[in-house]
Amino acid sequence: MRVVFDTNALSNDNFDLLESGPLRDLCQRGRISPVYGHIFIEETQRTYGIEKRRADLVTRRLPFLADTGTFICNDFLDIWHSELVQGRGTNARIFMEPSRRERLVAAWRNVPSDGSWHAWHASAAARAEEDRKRAAQKLTSQEVRDEFAAWKQDVSYDPKKHGVADLRGYINTNLEFAGKLFIPALVKSRNPVEVANRWARSPDFYPYFTTFVKNMLYIAHHAATRPNAIDLNAQADLDIMTHLLHADALVSNEKRFMRKAFDDLWRPKRKVLFTSPEFATFLLKL
Repeated sequence: MRVVFDTNALSNDNFDLLESGPLRDLCQRGRISPVYGHIFIEETQRTYGIEKRRADLVTRRLPFLADTGTFICNDFLDIWHSELVQGRGTNARIFMEPSRRERLVAAWRNVPSDGSWHAWHASAAARAEEDRKRAAQKLTSQEVRDEFAAWKQDVSYDPKKHGVADLRGYINTNLEFAGKLFIPALVKSRNPVEVANRWARSPDFYPYFTTFVKNMLYIAHHAATRPNAIDLNAQADLDIMTHLLHADALVSNEKRFMRKAFDDLWRPKRKVLFTSPEFATFLLKL
């Protein structure tokens, strides 16, 4: 069973609960295979910069990830490039190559606790760029919400009069248009128009990028139908769930946007959602 973890699934008491359970053993036996996305790893490693949390990260959390990190994902830009530009589609490189994964796992087992971790300091520029991207994503989500709020005010929106757009129909109607806008902006290639046209002819062949486009449309639809409920971390939540493309279950303690989005997008695909306590209980039955 492959399992995706939200960043809050291994935090505080939830981590104690899973660390003391049989997850390590089940991973070694191949019964459970965690899928760690780049957002999850990046958020976990960020705590190295917090002095009061560093010792716990070095002595417990990173060794735990090293022991359980069966599948470690490449970041989305690399996956999209493999899917779209290299033309690999459903055969794209989703997970780190074994040699790179082994180097990362070995590094996690040997992180210094004095704040001198070279990889942490060397990645400062990358973290700053990631912060910039996340700020832009939050701004986009806010702008989408504000635009719909203004539209509703302008037209004196009434659900009985204007109707409520069906989610599936909304996504299907706008998928090609949105994807062709995102590819030139986000995917580096010599001929983005050609790449976009190739994607549009068979979007299901490029599942990671297509899921990203659907996620962005989901945010827009959510803003239209529940404009006061948009979470500014919505894009990160949707990104984490994207790895359900190669997994069976999600472990998250989120009670708001992520849970609603999971019910709308992933439960119909027969994926399973656990809280950390629910997952810990489930592990005892294996």
